[in-house]
Amino acid sequence: MNDGRRPGAGQIVVGIDGSSAAFEALTWAYRQAVRTGEGLHLVTTYELDSSHSPYSPSYAYAPDGRTAAHLTEAESQWREERHLAAQERAERMVRDVLTAVRAAEEGDPDVTQEVVAGARPAEILVERSQHASLLVVGSRGRGGFRGLLLGSVSQQCVHHAGCPVVVVRAGSGDRPG
Repeated sequence: MNDGRRPGAGQIVVGIDGSSAAFEALTWAYRQAVRTGEGLHLVTTYELDSSHSPYSPSYAYAPDGRTAAHLTEAESQWREERHLAAQERAERMVRDVLTAVRAAEEGDPDVTQEVVAGARPAEILVERSQHASLLVVGSRGRGGFRGLLLGSVSQQCVHHAGCPVVVVRAGSGDRPG
């Protein structure tokens, strides 16, 4: 789903993680993009699967190099399949969220989408903010301590972004100025 383009001037970068706050952030950014004529650049990250492979313990018991090579190939294929499944889930999540927002909102801004494997969300969003006009994130993501006003990703974005940042709370119903 990475269309190869990076955000540029006149683009609003939006962090998407499947949380309700991220959905609200996309809704806010979508409305802002329609109002200002800017494009949207949606960014999500996913972790590479660090599960222990069912093939790894087999190396110690492989009777010969040929069997070990077969197990290495099987493990590589297993990891690739898990990586592709995680990437497809992330791409589907972004597509579904964007489809829901488009169905509920007026206008049709230019939208690019980027799915990044194995990256820390805050680092990617801060990096993408260096070439954007605005960064929009939800106040709370999918993990962490629910009692905090800001999640770790939104807090890092506020402190390190290269452009103005809007943090949208889930359920806030905020509309762009």
